[in-house]
Amino acid sequence: MIDLALLRIIKEREHFDKVSRFIPLSAIDKRTKAIVQDIDKYFTINPDEISIDFPAFRSLFFTSWHKGMKDDDCKYYNQLLTRMEEDVPDSVRKNIINSLLELEFATDMGNLLSDYKEGEEIEFVHAVDNLLAKVQGTMERTSNLEYAGFEDSTVGDEDDDNGLLWPLNSLNKVYRNVQGGDQTIIAARPGKGKTSLLTFCNWSFVQQMQEDKIVIWFNNESKRQRIMSRQIMSALNATTQECAKWKKDGTLRDRYVKAMGCINRVRVYDVHGKANYQLEDILENLGDQVGLIIFDMLDNVKFPTLKEVREDQRLEQLYQWSREMGVKYNCPVFATSQISGEGDGLMFPALHMLKDSKTGKQGACDNILMLGSSADPLLEHKRGLSMPKTKTKRPGQNDILEEIIFDSDRGRFK
Repeated sequence: MIDLALLRIIKEREHFDKVSRFIPLSAIDKRTKAIVQDIDKYFTINPDEISIDFPAFRSLFFTSWHKGMKDDDCKYYNQLLTRMEEDVPDSVRKNIINSLLELEFATDMGNLLSDYKEGEEIEFVHAVDNLLAKVQGTMERTSNLEYAGFEDSTVGDEDDDNGLLWPLNSLNKVYRNVQGGDQTIIAARPGKGKTSLLTFCNWSFVQQMQEDKIVIWFNNESKRQRIMSRQIMSALNATTQECAKWKKDGTLRDRYVKAMGCINRVRVYDVHGKANYQLEDILENLGDQVGLIIFDMLDNVKFPTLKEVREDQRLEQLYQWSREMGVKYNCPVFATSQISGEGDGLMFPALHMLKDSKTGKQGACDNILMLGSSADPLLEHKRGLSMPKTKTKRPGQNDILEEIIFDSDRGRFK
């Protein structure tokens, strides 16, 4: 996905000139590499063009630069060139361009340090200062941001009781209400109740939300139909057999609407293989309707970064992005993750047992709510509720370590 985003960026001469020297050709698809090299040719022979003219580029590509191309390759490149004509969101463009500029800076610094160690006559501090000034002058920046001054402070206005109550009293006692912009990671071992905890929360939250607000669920794990089945069970506090009976007698729909306020109060989108900017498009189309966002297995959402970026760094950027979506739409965000194998069989796993996190995920959220479970078969329906990281604890309260009951047949907790 980063290959396509990169091509959409460098079709503009300004961006191509800025980053072309440090595009990692060895790390991108060979067909993407061919187009990058041809973009260079195009701008060289058309020095006055500020962006690619795609009809002209296609003509050169197929009739001059790549004669005799196989039919399958022609079809692929035609589709790729068509997709290149679309623009990328500003956030993606800035992220990729700045990553390439950082790579350039790191390479130049490495060369400078090598020359200095080999005894070259270099004004080292001055040279470093010049490199820093160069990269700072070319980095993509955000401007015209609104700022908060003294009159915009919330001193005396903040109220822990604004927002949404948790569906469990034990959480409400220790933590303030869930508010717009809060990001909470819900973590558990596979098959231990993450989905049910979310559907249980949804049922509780929609009772408190404005009637025109909806829950957006981006599903990256199970099928959306299964999640909706679980949502119906949680909303109605009913078993699969009871729901099947009500569906047969024609009352299931009315029961669900009565419990949730409307038939599509929770919308589940399958986003397997999708990138973050595609999810942004969905949110943008819904606009003011967005009342709560769920990223089910957020780790699996594709996020354009260079291949040299470590996985924990990619996840940190991804979780920062999801948090930004909560701020943008002034709604809570819930992201599910897994507890690593180290936490298997523990009722209260430690913070470091959050899978693939190091410190990245922790720093990009307000709460980490863990759902632990015991290996003891006699405790099959018990879950350990803990919040090892939080910014929302009420004054004077201790962190929660609470054993709760999971009714897996009905998708409820108590």
